[in-house]
Amino acid sequence: FDIVNKTKHTLTLVGVDGAGIRDDYPRNGTTVAPGKTLHYEKVYYFAQRGETTLRFTYSEPLDGGGSRISAFEVRVVVDALSATNIFTDADTFFTVDKHGAVGADTIDLLEKEASEITVPKADAQKQAELLNQTCASGLAVCTFEPTSKTTASPQLRLVAGGPNNTSTPATGSLTIKTVATSTSSVETTGSAKLTINGILEAGLSEKYGKSWTSTREVTRTEPYTVGAYMDLSMYSKVVMERVTGNFTVRLGKTTWNLDGVYFDVPNPDADVLFIRDERPLTAQEKASLPHHIDITPSS
Repeated sequence: FDIVNKTKHTLTLVGVDGAGIRDDYPRNGTTVAPGKTLHYEKVYYFAQRGETTLRFTYSEPLDGGGSRISAFEVRVVVDALSATNIFTDADTFFTVDKHGAVGADTIDLLEKEASEITVPKADAQKQAELLNQTCASGLAVCTFEPTSKTTASPQLRLVAGGPNNTSTPATGSLTIKTVATSTSSVETTGSAKLTINGILEAGLSEKYGKSWTSTREVTRTEPYTVGAYMDLSMYSKVVMERVTGNFTVRLGKTTWNLDGVYFDVPNPDADVLFIRDERPLTAQEKASLPHHIDITPSS
């Protein structure tokens, strides 16, 4: 059974009555954020009816301060012939869409009335929570509209290096692979990052009329020279651009406007530079390092 939260509220599971000893379900206190689903797996025994009631609460702020806590129940049933059904009194607060393949095993909870909520850039944590919860689930429609593009700090990455612990300067070349990735004013989780990057790239391509990507990978053969008893470090330098814009998240009848979200993304047109930096080996390094040249790409 699935209880899908398409409302603007975070639901909290506060009680489970009549659970079977082998049922699989979350513990009390589990929260179901907007865009998330609570899953209950009920074990069926032949010719026996199974029924469990899940109790939920949620709170909402009141005008003038304070909050109201509301409660509702969801009842999940497997009858003696293994057909499923699901019931709830949540229709007091929400629009309830009950569906499923055999009887019913899923309810979607939606707001009764349309509403719009603005989350300002000053609340980056709330913006991040919303994007991670809603966009990655596939339940919400998420779009990004760029409003400005400026130069950002370049992204530097150590790509190669090593010591020359000999009395002879050395020259050579290395095949180096470097990858530059976008960073953002909102912290995205691993599961949501790919989805949000895809939304970002679509918004950039539509706004600026060319293909954009949140990751830039370059492989190049670069020469190097390293002096005697010197340690060489090679860095890639990728020009970045800061794209600021607004995310819109539509879930059920609720729309969130996330203002001033920015991403620092690789400039697709600028050349990738490689910077070389040397320093003298310390006396301890000269004594402990092998007496050869060891210049290698960074892992």
